[in-house]
Amino acid sequence: MDNTVKKLIDQAKQWTGYLEKKSNAQLDHFTANAGSSNYTCFARDYKVHTGLNLQAQPWCAMYVSEVFVQSFGVNTACKLLGGALYHYCPTGVNQFKKAGRWSTQPEPGAVIFFTNGVRAYHTGIVTEVTATKVKTIEGNTSGASGVVENGGGVCEKSYDKKYTRILGYGLPDWGLVKKENKSGWQQEEGGWRFYLGDTGQPVRNDWYQDGGKWYWFDGAGMMVKDVWYEYKGHWYYLGSDGAMKKGQVTVDGKWYVLDNEGRMITEPVTLTPDKNGALEWPGLINM
Repeated sequence: MDNTVKKLIDQAKQWTGYLEKKSNAQLDHFTANAGSSNYTCFARDYKVHTGLNLQAQPWCAMYVSEVFVQSFGVNTACKLLGGALYHYCPTGVNQFKKAGRWSTQPEPGAVIFFTNGVRAYHTGIVTEVTATKVKTIEGNTSGASGVVENGGGVCEKSYDKKYTRILGYGLPDWGLVKKENKSGWQQEEGGWRFYLGDTGQPVRNDWYQDGGKWYWFDGAGMMVKDVWYEYKGHWYYLGSDGAMKKGQVTVDGKWYVLDNEGRMITEPVTLTPDKNGALEWPGLINM
């Protein structure tokens, strides 16, 4: 699944279990102040983004609109939804059709619309498509089988692909979403990588300095740690945090000295006490 689509679906699923409120209070809490009066945080935020106060109104479409906003920001969300956020299902259908993004075939990340036989009257987001099923997450529904409009909660649902109440699907143009390059430290595959924001690629087979410390990354882009590493004829020790060590280090019970560039000293060294009796040598630090 494309990362952009996954981002939308993950954001939508974060609201699973949310219940509408009986009054305009505790709108962000999932279950507190639950009731059947259609008060939600989605209507509150929809007013911020559109200027329309639709609190206490059916909110399935506002849920879809605001999940897109939460995932991609207002401007991109409007583009992905065919031109604008929508709170009335027929408006959403018309926007996708006008944008040439209407389909009778589902795909993950699509906006699903249901019909009551007269018009589109309920909407949600497709999360998965199998050979026979289309799975969704919807606002203002319930966990009961079949389409349930004005059901009061955010629920994950499943329908037969041939379910007659499915009107069709709006397909967002994912090419409108600016791809975000990974940047900085990322914990992946049991280790750490450092991504360069300008390319979105991790450092590989090279040193990289961050926060005044040097790190070595292998061919897979993984930070190397807790090991001696040979580079251009010199030995370096990479500590438990991956940072190249300098000065005195103890490894497996043995004492080593590394110079100011982190290179292990292998030649004989003469240490001279200063006027206070402390041993010093110009090539060493932290003695």
